[in-house]
Amino acid sequence: MFRNAFTATGAAARELLRNWGALALLNLLYAALLASVYLFVTTREASVLQLIITALAALAVPVLFFVLQAAGAASFVGAGARLGSTLQRALRDFWKIFLISVPLILLAVLIVYLTNKLHAYFVAADGSAAPRPPALMPVHPLDITPPAPMRWADALFFALRLLLLGIALPLTAIHLWINVAREGLRATLRNSLRIIARALAPQSVLIYVVGMIFFALMPYFLIFTRTPVTNTWLELVLFGIRLALAFVLTLWGWVITIGALEKAEVAGEVTVVRTSSGEDVLEKA
Repeated sequence: MFRNAFTATGAAARELLRNWGALALLNLLYAALLASVYLFVTTREASVLQLIITALAALAVPVLFFVLQAAGAASFVGAGARLGSTLQRALRDFWKIFLISVPLILLAVLIVYLTNKLHAYFVAADGSAAPRPPALMPVHPLDITPPAPMRWADALFFALRLLLLGIALPLTAIHLWINVAREGLRATLRNSLRIIARALAPQSVLIYVVGMIFFALMPYFLIFTRTPVTNTWLELVLFGIRLALAFVLTLWGWVITIGALEKAEVAGEVTVVRTSSGEDVLEKA
């Protein structure tokens, strides 16, 4: 299982790096997505023009996000190295990917709501809030308050949210997107239960966890880890380099993970069967 997972990841990385047309398109779409998010967050609603910019940015963010996912899936599902074919498939499939993602988005909202409610209930029932100093005892300004101990409910619900929102739902979404790009929306809806079961298989989870190291953990440390330097310009240069590396790792790591999952899915669906005449033929599982 480990060997197959790393083989699929390496094959997807080599295929993406050879596909310069799709890679350029993915970088352009991701840069446009980040720019739209930046405009939406920073633009103030003070004039008609700013309201229009905010509305356009709010519309562009989800459209660019799903076009990016469609382009990522199309890069490994029969689009080849041609830029035009990848863009054509992305524009054709992005609305299908959006439709198949709507139930998952609603499920994510429901999970957040329920886990927050349950978390608050168990914390209140536990009664292990951070200790307060006695009201009649003066607190010296030099006294250092020890950190409050971690409650079991905090750790439990953090792990639950990570498992559901960080692994299970994204894995399910990726497999649904891959099947939409490969077989269409109707076939994906018809086989959705089988696709979800395959998405949560151990090898699929392993590939996704390996990908998280590159598209989530490494960019996080690159952005939030500060290099101790005294020169202001050098610090700005290093910060710019870290941002560029985080951009590349986030995008390329995510797309390579999609490609690795697609290759592992194809390899799992096709097996070698020996016929009565002694010939080996490929058969879909």
